[in-house]
Amino acid sequence: MESKKSMREEEADEETLLSLIDKRKKNVKRCNEKILYYTAQLKCETSELDKLKAQLEAVQSRKQLAKSVPNSLLKKRKLESSSTSTGSSSMESQSSSGRNETKSEPSKKPQLFIPAMLVPISKPKPAVANLHTATNYGTSHQLGMLKPKPAVASFHTATNHEISHQFGRVKDNEIDMVESVGTSTKVATLNFNSTNLISSQHKRKLRCLELCPTDDTVFATSGLDGAVNLWEVQEKLTSAKFMGSMDCLSPNKRRWPEDIAWHPDGRRMFAVHSADGDDSQVSSFSLRQLGHQKEAFFLEEKAHQKGIINRINFMPWKGQRPCFVTCGCDHAVVLWKEGENEGRWSQELLHRNQHSSSVMAAFGLQHKEAVLSVGADKRVVLFDLAAGRNEIKFQLNSKCLNALPSPCNSNLYLVQLGSPGQQLHLFDIREKPEELHVFGWEQETNESQSALINSSWSPDGWHISSGSNNPLIHIFDIRHSGKRPSQSLKAHSNRVFKAAWHSSLPLLISISSDLHIGMHNYK
Repeated sequence: MESKKSMREEEADEETLLSLIDKRKKNVKRCNEKILYYTAQLKCETSELDKLKAQLEAVQSRKQLAKSVPNSLLKKRKLESSSTSTGSSSMESQSSSGRNETKSEPSKKPQLFIPAMLVPISKPKPAVANLHTATNYGTSHQLGMLKPKPAVASFHTATNHEISHQFGRVKDNEIDMVESVGTSTKVATLNFNSTNLISSQHKRKLRCLELCPTDDTVFATSGLDGAVNLWEVQEKLTSAKFMGSMDCLSPNKRRWPEDIAWHPDGRRMFAVHSADGDDSQVSSFSLRQLGHQKEAFFLEEKAHQKGIINRINFMPWKGQRPCFVTCGCDHAVVLWKEGENEGRWSQELLHRNQHSSSVMAAFGLQHKEAVLSVGADKRVVLFDLAAGRNEIKFQLNSKCLNALPSPCNSNLYLVQLGSPGQQLHLFDIREKPEELHVFGWEQETNESQSALINSSWSPDGWHISSGSNNPLIHIFDIRHSGKRPSQSLKAHSNRVFKAAWHSSLPLLISISSDLHIGMHNYK
């Protein structure tokens, strides 16, 4: 019996490995295609840059020469050089020293600029076409966010922020992004060409949607049934394959996950529950457990005193072990640090007295070890870990429901409020309480915004999507000066909880109380 059981386990492990290998092959293929395109684009842009630099040097040298040498002297040198060149042709049979003297005369003239050989710009264009054909995705989801331009130029412009997002921020780009908020009167809309709804496989209403940080084909959903389901985006972008499910109901109170988050390694998921009744507060599971284990693992450590734990967010800080923050109804913000042994986490209470009500969201800044939190008490608090005190603390005119940092600018962040028509507020961390822009949407009722409705940044940082109490997805361009959505997409039959942007594909994924997942493809 034991041998048969081990054989079945080996077969299951083999199938899992084969599936993972096939998935990685697809990822490697896409990466190679992107490398080919960027290599060709880099070569062209470098050549163009060298050409412009050389032209600038030539212009500057001519101006300097014109200032230093009188016109009459220039004419005299031209005459001398012409006579010398005529004489040199008749003395070709003389000694080599004579030839050297005649050849040295033209060197007194200003040097002519001869452009270097350039790679034609038209050459990389087939690479763009090949990339479209090979991936069936288009080159990047940002293409749909820009006005129609030539293929190479539009792709290069759209990916500037994507490149800075992957390899570090450029300070100049950050300043430009902040300065562009709310300055344009033009509305650029996305062309959604297909919308498809698939069953979420949840038995009760959905609650959370999170995309994997390391594998752009995988995302997770959670619901009030306690299940966390994993999905794989299919190549046509109109459907997703169900990969498996994990039961994450807490052992004592049988509480569903209030929020979920991916570990930065993309191999594990974490969920937060409730602190009531001595229940387990944080659960975790590995993707390797799918199909082999039905229930998630619950951390023994407990940091919150009572009530619901509203959010969990991993910190973007580098150079240290992974850590995340949780916040909840006990007014506390807690930092959890992973120990040397996987599965062991230590806690550090950052503060419990900075908010007078439930803390609804918290996230870490990208450029320093500080945590920004918002609460139902309308307060925004920035806590510096090194100093052990607040750097910023101010109050808004409505309760705060969520806060999200910009993916492309370390100074820009979004606060979601409960006031109808003014749900979304943009802030610059350097300006403290001075908001950059306010926008929102009208609701059918005057009820305050539900905390279950969430917003999401696009990977290029220029667009924000939000669910609503209506069956609509609202999309905002932060450059637009208007206060209403740049467009609204009707996609579900009931209220939409969240619509998340895919990190590299022209795809918007949404979840709704109608128990469906929406796959919205655009150009």
